[in-house]
Amino acid sequence: MRHGPRRQAGWNKYWEHGFLTSCRNAFAGNYEGAIRDRWVDFFSSLSREDRVLDICTGNGAIAMIANQVSRDLGLQLEIHGVDSAAIRPTETVTGNRELLEGILFHGSTPAESTSFPEAYFQAIVGQYALEYTPIEPCIAEMARITTPGARLQFIIHHDRSIVMDTSREEIRNVSLLFEETAFFDKAAALILIVGAAETPEARRTLQNDPRAEAAREALNEAAARVTGAAESSEHPQLLHMALKNVAEAYKTCGTGGVTPALSLLRDCRERITANAERLEDLMSAGRTEAQVDSIRAMFAATGFEIEPPSLVHHERGPLMGWMLRARRS
Repeated sequence: MRHGPRRQAGWNKYWEHGFLTSCRNAFAGNYEGAIRDRWVDFFSSLSREDRVLDICTGNGAIAMIANQVSRDLGLQLEIHGVDSAAIRPTETVTGNRELLEGILFHGSTPAESTSFPEAYFQAIVGQYALEYTPIEPCIAEMARITTPGARLQFIIHHDRSIVMDTSREEIRNVSLLFEETAFFDKAAALILIVGAAETPEARRTLQNDPRAEAAREALNEAAARVTGAAESSEHPQLLHMALKNVAEAYKTCGTGGVTPALSLLRDCRERITANAERLEDLMSAGRTEAQVDSIRAMFAATGFEIEPPSLVHHERGPLMGWMLRARRS
């Protein structure tokens, strides 16, 4: 995926966790149901030994589906995955690792500027991919590296999809942690006070210290707000992470001192910040019908035959995105 330096760092950290998809709340593992069926149908229609490129591959979710179909049908597809993030799927992904075998991953490789030879691929695909690139240069690159008759399929973020709704809620939760409650700041303030009391007598004195009592009350109030929000949120993962981290940091302060406790808080803040930057990037990728029509016009102008877009829904009903299919003239 193609992003600015800060957001690129957020995606780098995200893929390092080994997630397969960019929508971990919707798919615990790889894409499933109706979305997976679309990809299985596409890869099943390819010819033996076709070369396939998965752009903005992340940790290889779509490439792994291609690999599974290739093995099941004996297609012997040559599968490549590119991403501008510094991906390392063979090191970070823990589930279904056998499906990574044989896929050729190219990290730090933007989709609009690959090093592949001209007319190399018979198929190019991407799930939540094309919309993260500079689209016109990316289409030009795809025209350069595809053979005549090559087929393309993309699923693109819809601006009114469940993915957008989920991201909005997670961004609100980040705002609650950092702006509305200053949860980590209040935790750090109390840890500094408690950590400075190094003797049993000093710790007893804290029980009647107005400054320590005010810091405790401030943290308790913030924690109560975060806990309440987690109980009512459909996607409370970030809030649970923050609550658990603050509890661990406070415990560490009592056993290991201030420095490791503050380090725990800092690491968690950095993880949540990186995730927030990724979510903001994701939110900006949602496309309206008019924007999808503009993308189709770019394909047509570059020598592709482009089909009308269709909608893709999760098997439980929610809208997941647009589907675009094209063929190299």
